[in-house]
This record gives sequence, structure tokens and C-alpha cells, in this order.
Amino acid sequence: MTSLAPAEFGAALRAAIERSGLSLSEISRRLRDQEKPVSISALSYWQNGENRPERASSLAAVTALEEILGQPPETLTGLLGPRRPRGRWTVRAGHVLTYDQVWRRPEEVVRALAKMDVTPDELDTPQRLSQNVCYRVDGDGHQESIRVRRLIRADHDDTSRFVFVSRCSSITQPPVVLFTEGCRPARFRADVPSSTCVFEFALDRTLAAGELAAVEFGVRFPPGQTNRHAQIALYRPAREIVVQLAFDPGCLPRRCTAFFQPRSGLPREERGEAKFDQDTSTFQFITLDPLPGQYGIQWSWA
Repeated sequence: MTSLAPAEFGAALRAAIERSGLSLSEISRRLRDQEKPVSISALSYWQNGENRPERASSLAAVTALEEILGQPPETLTGLLGPRRPRGRWTVRAGHVLTYDQVWRRPEEVVRALAKMDVTPDELDTPQRLSQNVCYRVDGDGHQESIRVRRLIRADHDDTSRFVFVSRCSSITQPPVVLFTEGCRPARFRADVPSSTCVFEFALDRTLAAGELAAVEFGVRFPPGQTNRHAQIALYRPAREIVVQLAFDPGCLPRRCTAFFQPRSGLPREERGEAKFDQDTSTFQFITLDPLPGQYGIQWSWA
């Protein structure tokens, strides 16, 4: 069978799933029972053409998928082309990144997630099509709070929650959820040694695969946060990212620089001075059609 594009594999997989009548959750469970585990998020990426199976374990899972979905042998595996070249250019092409390619010290994130019985693949579901984050910095130069607005799209049926991870400079007391729109606080856990916080939010309504929703929430950090940068992670291409910093008018930084980090361990790429709105004492960094990676603003006082 001729090898075709990943999008054609995705379309064939999606059609086979629809014909089977099985949910992604049930398919994931059956694969796990056969000791060929594939997360719900990965199955969603595959059927949407955003990623494709390449590792030996993933290819074995596709063979098992053919049986689970009642497809003849090689119906799906025959649509997979040769392995894609690895390296930095794949990020530039807009491919999905895993959590350990995005976060510095990913083991600390995993440790914090485990306290909530959440796996790293849940960091990027539901998909974030648009993100707007605004950090507020107080008169002492400390990060005081964050406001987050997201436009999300469900990767699978029965999507009812999402998680938000943030690193503090220290956790002297628990952070506080200030408000929510379209969601409500569910659980909070922290890995105190690394000052990594995990928030779980329950959606106001359960979403079916492909459904959109807008959510917003605010969090007040513990006092005395001394970070001199603010950033957000993106695991797959999106429509827009907005990072804002609202400073106390009496305590403005000398310089604010926008940056993009395509992968953990690679240097930050400066994107110029962040735009300053004198009326609101706010700096902002806006990126349309962003690629996966970390987007943020760093600043200095003197």
C-alpha cells in the first residue's frame, strides 16, 4: 500500500473510530489492556492529523487499533509514511511538543501532577486555541496575581475539566483562586520543594469532542514572589497568545523584553521590547499563529 500524508492517516483513523462507535476513552482502555497504551490526547492528535505514530511502541499500537476498530490488516499502518527527521526544524514546522520538551526540570512537574493523580498528557487537553494571561506586579516588584483567559476545544467526548500549572519562586502559603468564569475550582496540589502548583478546574458544562468553550480565572500568588519573568507554555500550534504585565505605576521596570523559547534547553530568542501602554502601566507581547514553545516577558529594574 502506498504511504500517504499524516492527514490522510488521521482522516482514515477518525472514520474508523466513528464507524466503530467507540469513544476515545474506551479505545485507550482497550489498548492499555493489550499492554499497548496510548493516551486519549495522543489518539485525538492522531485522528486530527496534528501528530502521527512514529515510535515502535506507537506503531504496534496502530496494529492493535486495526483489530479493535474492526479494520483489515494494514488499513491504517499502510497509510503511515517514513519517519520524519528529528531536530529543531520539526518545532519550526509546528509539530506537537511533549511536556518534557517544554518545561525546564520536567520531573518536578510530573511530581506535582502525581499528587493529583494527573498524567502529563493531560496538560494539553482540552486544546488551547487562544490564551491571554496577565500578570500583576505590585509596588515592591513582586508578582501578585495572574488572570488567565482561554478559548478551548474539546479533544474528546465527556471533557469536563482542565489543569493549570504554575511555578512560584516560593510557596509560603497556598495561592488563592480569586474568580472563575465558565469553570470552577476543583482541586489544588503543590510540590513545595520545587514551588510547582497544580490547579484543577471543572468546566461549567461537559463538552463533546470538537466543542468550544471560553474560560477565565484569576489566581493570587503567595506574597513575595521574586520572579523576573512571566511565561506560558504551548504544546501545539494555536491561533494567538497574549502575555501581559501590569506594573504598579510607582514601580516600573527599566526594560521589558519579549522572548520565545522553542524548546527547553535551547536559548531564549528575544522578540524585541514589549509594547508599553503608559495609561495602564502595562507591557504586552502578542503572537498570532504561535508555534509550540514558551512565550513570555522578562524584565529588569536597574
